[in-house]
Amino acid sequence: MASDLIWAAADATDALEREFAALGMEAREVDEGLFALPEPEEGGRRALPRFVFSRQVLPGATELHAESIRAFARAIVDAIVGVFPDGAPWSLHVVPFEPVPRGASLGARASHRRVRSERPSEAETRKGRVPAARCSFIEEAVVELLGERRRHLLRARRTETRHFKSDESVVQLLLVEPERGFLSVAKAPWPYEHRHQLSFFPGGKAPVAVDKRPPSRAFAKLIEAEERMGRHIAVGDTVVDLGAAPGSWTFVAVERGARVVSVDRSELRADLLAHPHVRFVRGDAFRFEPEATVDWLICDVIARAERSAELLLKWLRRGNCRHFVVTLKVDDEAPGTLLQGLASDLAELSSDYWLQKLTANKKEVCAFGTARSVREDARR
Repeated sequence: MASDLIWAAADATDALEREFAALGMEAREVDEGLFALPEPEEGGRRALPRFVFSRQVLPGATELHAESIRAFARAIVDAIVGVFPDGAPWSLHVVPFEPVPRGASLGARASHRRVRSERPSEAETRKGRVPAARCSFIEEAVVELLGERRRHLLRARRTETRHFKSDESVVQLLLVEPERGFLSVAKAPWPYEHRHQLSFFPGGKAPVAVDKRPPSRAFAKLIEAEERMGRHIAVGDTVVDLGAAPGSWTFVAVERGARVVSVDRSELRADLLAHPHVRFVRGDAFRFEPEATVDWLICDVIARAERSAELLLKWLRRGNCRHFVVTLKVDDEAPGTLLQGLASDLAELSSDYWLQKLTANKKEVCAFGTARSVREDARR
């Protein structure tokens, strides 16, 4: 039996389950943080909503048992032979399942006490506990089999990590145990049409950027959002960074050659404050008004999610920015009605948008995309 599987983002199993309830969807938990949706009554492939707290989706996944690496590889090859048009690109993601326990965000001290006082159960010891090397061996075995039997498929396979194109298919194998997994084959154009739900990152996990030069690790959120939307701050762009101190997002922008107005009550780090492409404005991020439309609004201000959402929508309604990346701070009881309302407004005000918990996010989600006026202007 095939089911659409939804894999929760880190520390977000409870939030994802509340999201299902808010959307009126039934979901069965098949593993910690991995949910199966019931098959559509009419059959075929359903259109999935944009889940905020999912890490990855596996459409039409079937459970697969195999006793060896080569047996997994044969099952993958058998599932794709004759399915994709000749020469059409496809990609293969074989990843180990990472459980997402409920109530994971207990705080460091509470979590430490639990680890010291409780021995893991047999199920906890058994679960995944699948080495990444096993996934690599399965991919290598698939390549070997295709080289023997189906070289045209091997030639069409895409190995680089990049955004899906409209003619591209994707095959996913999620290993929950060494000899058990879930296999999903999504034929084009489904991956492209659902690129906001189905991540082009294997397992939906983006590599977190590492750089010791910015004032803090917060810069990784901006870089991941850029990667996911397929658009980056560029040389000559105009940027407003609200809630900028100590300056990690400003650092990214000026490194790219942009001109930045950084707004905060606290100062930036000294080198950024003195940078010739940075104009620092001491003040309230929520009261700042740009003199003209800017290329980017970026905002990682520490504030209630409601205030950050109102700020983003105000900028979009006034046509103050062309692109945006805004963090919303949410706690474990994520305000579902707020996020649903924001998604509805972004669908109206944006030509393309994402609203999701990033790999680099902790107790927060990120809204990023392109204002609707940009695409309309391009058509004219």
